[in-house]
Formats: sequence, structure tokens, C-alpha cells
Amino acid sequence: MSGAILLTGATGFLGMDILARLIERDGGQPREGAQIAVLVRAPDDASAQERLRVVLARLYDGPAPAAAARIRAVRGDLLQPGLGLSRPDHEWLVGSVDRIVHCAASISFDLPLEQARAINVGGVERVMELAREIAARGLLRRVVHVSTAYVSGRHAGEFGERDLDVGQQFRNTYERSKHEAERLLLGAVDLPLAVARPSIVVGHSVSGWTSAFNVLYWPLRAFERGLLDEVPARADSIVDFVPVDYVTDGILALLDAETVRGTYSLVAGERALSAGELVALHSSLTGRAPVRFVAPQHGAGGERSKGEEQGSSGLPAGAETFAPYFDVRCRFTDVRALAMLARAGVEKPDPKGYLAALIGYAQSTAWGKRPITRQASLAVVE
Repeated sequence: MSGAILLTGATGFLGMDILARLIERDGGQPREGAQIAVLVRAPDDASAQERLRVVLARLYDGPAPAAAARIRAVRGDLLQPGLGLSRPDHEWLVGSVDRIVHCAASISFDLPLEQARAINVGGVERVMELAREIAARGLLRRVVHVSTAYVSGRHAGEFGERDLDVGQQFRNTYERSKHEAERLLLGAVDLPLAVARPSIVVGHSVSGWTSAFNVLYWPLRAFERGLLDEVPARADSIVDFVPVDYVTDGILALLDAETVRGTYSLVAGERALSAGELVALHSSLTGRAPVRFVAPQHGAGGERSKGEEQGSSGLPAGAETFAPYFDVRCRFTDVRALAMLARAGVEKPDPKGYLAALIGYAQSTAWGKRPITRQASLAVVE
């Protein structure tokens, strides 16, 4: 019988989709499949259970599926020694878990560097400490760490799955701290570890479902509302984004492919659109006039130390944080990921084929003001 799966980050967008897919595997039956331990930051066990209930309510209409009975909310904290686990929870995890998916991270682009490091590097270190305790019991079969393709920073040119240190600078403390976490993991040769590197994660490729309207969504919303006449980017800048279901496919494939090791890029890669193509496609789908491109200001939106203020570029509120991702000169390669996914029967979707779904879901939910559950959004397109 398989042991339990430990999932961190289930309260975030990608983590929610991973949790749903884990619930739905093996026919979604309560007595089938592995137990799922979900690490939740909360002051007490009751609060942890309530946070899990809220997550399930964002995924499903009405009562959660019967298979949700396999989920166990475990109170923990990436910032605390020993993950802040109680003694009983620690002992249960070490004696029950055989697979770990570490998805939890701060995805804030403007945290002071030390805070970003505390979560995105220190948290990884503590999860790996737990993994080693499980391994010492002879139980550990797999660890999947979710990183980001943007450990590439501002590198221009091709960035491969085996690349890490290429002399790059970073746009923000998120990129730097995720890069430092991967450097830390280079020393984890004793663990059955695979690293997943998604690019910009957007909504479901069929339903458009998302719980996070950030990064790619701010220019799409600004285009729709006529708030932008021009974009601080080059028309040939590379905008690499991937739907959440493809990323989850990749992570679950890595979870199952216990013999593979190393880094796998879950990216659009050769299918990534240029900024000009994205604007033209958006215009054709919405009837909005395409915006103009202007030379970007490289000083805006870059990595900042504590207390440093964001510059002003005339962009809508919040846009400066994401603007640097529309001035990308790097193209990601995903040869290893494509080979691994082919064995799992997974094909990479074309952004031109699902951008309409992303826009449709955003419009139907008033850009997140009237959210629709993952279950309901998928039912609409079935």
C-alpha cells in the first residue's frame, strides 16, 4: 500500500489544482489512493482545518468529493524550526509519508530580500530536513520541488534545464530567492529529487479557471478597459506562460516517475508568444485596438532592498511589478520535460489555442470579483 503524500502550498493557485488532481486520481473514491497530508499555516488545528475547508470550497460546489476524506490538514510553518510541527504530527509524517510535493513559496515580487529568503530558501531547507528524516526510516520514494523558470533572471538567450548560474541579474527578490533555493538543492544528491520549473502559470487551458489574476492578467485587463495605449516592452519580447493543468500534469508525472532526477522546465518554450503576437491575438479575440510598444525602462520593477521605493513609469497601479516580464529576452528549452511528459501521455498546449478560454473566464468572473469554482468552470465546457 502506498504511503501518504505531503503537499505544501495547497492554499495557493497551483497548489489548489494539484490538490484537486490528487483527490480525483484513482477514481476519486474515499478508500482508494494515498492519504494526502496538507501543510497549512494556522495558529491551531481547528484553524488549519478551516483553511482547508475554504480551499475545498473554492474548488468544489457543495460538499467536497468523498475522496476529500483522504486529506489531513497538518498545522505547520515554513519559517519555524522543524516546520513548526507538533510532536504527534511530526511523528505521523515521518512514519507515514513516502512522497513530497513542495509547492509552498512566497510569490510576492516586492518582498525585502531577507524575507523572501526566509520563506523560499529557509522553507526549502526545512522541508528537505523532513525528507531526510523520512528517508532515514526507509520510506521516502520521491520529492518534487516546484521552482520557477525565471531563476534565469534577466539572462538573454537560451536557458536550458541544466542551466542555473549563467551570470544573470534578477528582476526581483522572488527570482533571486528561488535561484538560491535551487543552488541549495544542488547538494541534495542523497534525495530522490526532481525540480519542476514552470514559467508564468495561468488559468486552465480548457475552462480558463484561475484563482490568481496577476502577471499576464494585468495587461489583458488593462487592454480591455482601455487603460493602456502603450506597453513598456519590445514587440519581439518573449512572453512564456503555461496553463495550470499542464503544470500540474508535469508535477504529477514527476511524482510518479520515481527514477528520474534533475530539473524539468514546464514552459511554452518554442511555442511562447512574442509580446506583439500576444497583443495581436488579444485584439483579434476582443475587438480592442492593439496597443503600441515603447522602449521599456529597465530601472522600474527591478530587485529592491528593504525600504527602497518603486519608481513611477506612468503604468496603472500594480503594473510596474509585472512590467519586467514583458521585456524578456530569454527563451526556455524543455527537451527533458517533453520527453518525460511524452512517456506520461501529456502534450504541451499551444497558447494560441487557449488564450480565449483565459479571457472568457476572466470576463465571466469580472476578473475574479465573482469567482467560479474549479468544478463549475470545468462543467461548463464539458
